[in-house]
Formats: sequence, C-alpha cells, structure tokens
Amino acid sequence: MQIKTRTLGAVEATPESFVTLPEGLIGYDDQREFALVASADHAPFRWLLSFADPDVTFPLLPAALVVDDYRPTLAASDTRVIGAVASDALEIYVIASVDADGRLTANLRAPIVLNPQSRLARQVVLSDGRWTVDHVIAAANQSTPDTTAEPTRQAA
Repeated sequence: MQIKTRTLGAVEATPESFVTLPEGLIGYDDQREFALVASADHAPFRWLLSFADPDVTFPLLPAALVVDDYRPTLAASDTRVIGAVASDALEIYVIASVDADGRLTANLRAPIVLNPQSRLARQVVLSDGRWTVDHVIAAANQSTPDTTAEPTRQAA
C-alpha cells in the first residue's frame, strides 16, 4: 500500500507497519490509524504516517538513541490500552523536531509506547518531571544520532 505524504512523497507501507493509537496523539485525537515506516535515506528516524491526512507525519527516534537509560514508568492503564502484559517487550519512541535555533530535539515527556505484538500504541504523558519536551539531541552543526541502536524495549 502506498501512502502519499507531503513531507516524504509516496511511501510504501506494509500491513506489518500498521499501528493503531486508540486515543490518537496529543493535538491529533482524530488521527488513530498510522503506518510506522523506516527508510534508509532517513535512518535512524522512523516515520509515523497518518492514513487519513497526508500532512500528518511525525519523525520518531527509538528512545535508546536519545537517552541510554530512558525507562519511563508506565501505569497499568497505559499497558492495558495497548494490550500488553508484564512479560511483553514494548518499543518506545520519541517524537523528534527541530527547534527555532536549528537544534534537533526530542519529546521525552510524552513517548509513544508500541506493543509490537498487538500493533497498538499509546502516547504516554509522564508526570515525574524528569524528562522534557525539548531534550536537545544535536546542535545545528552536529550530526544525527547513531544509526545502529534498536528501539528501546521495555517489559510491560
């Protein structure tokens, strides 16, 4: 299946890349069906592409690329929504953006937690205050993160 996006053009998505966010994303409550795709041209980024709106695309990074010890505490309600049990290995992604100063930042306060078994995901807003919405990954003149790490996996 091809998804036409304004940001990336036409992108090939397979059923294995389909992801449902039952509650949508913050500010995009009506967007619930996505494809999570990777492209060698944009590594290490992955893209969360809306099926409903070609303008809704989010660049994601596996959280482990941003902070080695990133292990957000998830509530039982968070894991229940995505059909996860304690033994499930979950993938954790953060939304990346470029700030006004040209720095690459990541939203560590509201990660996207994916259950790869159910293909259900949830954006979790962390309340502990330890993580920011604009964690600087690289200044304007630095390279992007290492491309070899896997998504952060965490047991539910």
